[in-house]
Formats: sequence, structure tokens, C-alpha cells
Amino acid sequence: MTRIARFKGENLRLYSKLELTPHERLNLIVGSNAAGKTTLLEGLYILGRARSFRATDLGELAGDEGRWWHLFAELVTGDAGWSDKLGAGWSPEGQQLRLNGQRAKSSELARKLPIQLIDPVGHRLVEDGPGYRRSYLDWGVFHVEHHFFGAWQRYQRALKQRNQALRLGLSDAGVSAWDSELAESGGLVTEARKRHVQALAQNFEPLVEELLQLPQARLEFQPGWSEQRELLTVLKEQLLQHRRLGVTSQGPQRAELKLSLGSQKLRGRVSRGQQKLLVAALVLAQCQILTDAGLPPPVILVDDFGAELSAEYQSRLAAVLNRYPGQLFITAFERPNAFENGSMSMFHVEHGYLTAVN
Repeated sequence: MTRIARFKGENLRLYSKLELTPHERLNLIVGSNAAGKTTLLEGLYILGRARSFRATDLGELAGDEGRWWHLFAELVTGDAGWSDKLGAGWSPEGQQLRLNGQRAKSSELARKLPIQLIDPVGHRLVEDGPGYRRSYLDWGVFHVEHHFFGAWQRYQRALKQRNQALRLGLSDAGVSAWDSELAESGGLVTEARKRHVQALAQNFEPLVEELLQLPQARLEFQPGWSEQRELLTVLKEQLLQHRRLGVTSQGPQRAELKLSLGSQKLRGRVSRGQQKLLVAALVLAQCQILTDAGLPPPVILVDDFGAELSAEYQSRLAAVLNRYPGQLFITAFERPNAFENGSMSMFHVEHGYLTAVN
């Protein structure tokens, strides 16, 4: 198990200084609106994802002490207590990432600190376009299949080059020069995604039934082109259409993960509270794949636990989270009744000040 043993921050939004020694399992962060609860989760998320789930401009996170902020976490892995030190910061010169004192890539931090989020706007996974679901899917594949990231990078580079050739109006040979690389790397990306969805479905369906008591939940993967045809063939056959569009319109960049109940799509059919539990099922199903593969269970962040959930839904979600083997950080206005028992740590946040609650 990998857990966050210590977390510190400086000049992060309304926190001038932030320091937290969390419980190895369950951590409750309570406080009123705009007290800084979500910012604490945001800081943890940045250390594992190198980006915010609230802001596209990392400069927005800087507090009152100038245009900069810093984050630090110490991770402990396994019974032997092996530790890693992660750092992230921002200044007008750009973002800085560090692993054990050395400059690091976002992918290196992601492997050290797999982290997932369940928040009130998670309904985008259900309601919004396929891009959100592709990102969700690729996060899991990245952690389980280590060849995936290299294949994904190869595909993105080739796709960029082919699209540029289309926009420049290059000859058929100039455009098609990238087809073989697209087909080879795209095939690796797609097969890895398919395997992941198959494993997801096995975990997702029973979780939906437990959390929502809705049977026949289904996940369906669509690769981004007709499965009856090879991608290389499709690229050659659709070249004229791609020229008209100025972009490659078939391939893994158009893949989709569809969610349904029986024969009906979920979009527009379930309430916001049900959507939140569906997102929780997706996150927990993916985390289970990592643990089944012998990897440490990801750290899960749950923002505004009780939002849009009835008491019954809160109890069901808490029961599932209490079984989760990894570390949890959960924010709420006050301690939820669903977490009255068990070993945990609780912290109170008020106007950017964090204190432990006995």
C-alpha cells in the first residue's frame, strides 16, 4: 500500500501555510463553505496528476504572497516503509515537478502517486462528451499496462503530423506516409483500452447494483472506427473525406466509452445523486483493477461527500468506501453519520487554517 504520510503546502489559494499528517486509511476534512476543504484535495490531486481539477491556469492557485506556490508530499510504500518525496510548484517561469529532489515528468509523479477523484462535478463522466471518458479510461490503462503510454505518445505524434499534412494540402503520399505508424500504434492503444474495459465491466456492474440497486449496468467500448475494418484500410479509404475536413476523423482519438442500463443510455435518465454514485462506481471499479494487478490501491479523494446524496445513498457509498483498502480523503460540512465508527483522523478547516480534531 502506498500512502501519503505527510503533506505540506505554501501560498496555495487561501492557505499561506498548510501541513497535514494524515491517517493511513480514512481522513475526514470538515468545515464551512469556502473554508479551504476543496483546495486541500486540489493540492493532493496536483501532486498525482500535475494539474488541477478546478483551474486550467495554475497561476490561479497562487495566494497572497506573490505569484508562486509550492506543494510537497512524502509517500510511504509497503511494510518496509520505503519512502518517496514528491514536489510540485508554480511560478511565472512555469511549473516545476520533483521526485526525490530531482526534476521529474508528470508521468513519473503519476506512477508514484496514483490518485482518483469523486467530486460534485464528476457527472461530466456521464453527461459530457467522450473526451472525459477517454481520459478516465487512459488513466487506468496507463497504470496497468506500461507499454501503453509509449504507444499513445507515438499515436499522438503521428496524428499531429498527418493532420498537419492534411491542412497543408500535401500529396496523397505525403499524407499517407503516416498511416502505417497510426495503424500500428493505434492498434496497441485500442487493444489495451479494450482489455481495460472488459476488466472494468466485471467490477462496475456489481458496484452499480450495490450502490444504486440498478441491475443491467453496462459498459461498451467503441474504438473510433468501424471494427469490421482495419484502421490502415479505413485511413486509406477515407483520405478524400479527411481532406475535405482537414483532419483525421477516424481512429483512437474518437474512441468512446458508453454507459447504459439495459438497452437505455444513462444520460438524462438518472438524477445527479445517482450520477455521483455511478462516477463512484467507475472510480472504484478502476481502482480495483490496479489492486488486482498487484499495484498499490490509488489514493481516493471525495469532495463534498454528502452533496446530492440522500441518507440512504450516503450509507451505501460509505459502506463501499470503508471496504476500500487504500487511503481516503473526504470533505464534508460536518462529520457524516455514515462515518461514525472506525479508525480515522478528522481535521477542521476554517479560512485557510487546518487543525486536527480529537
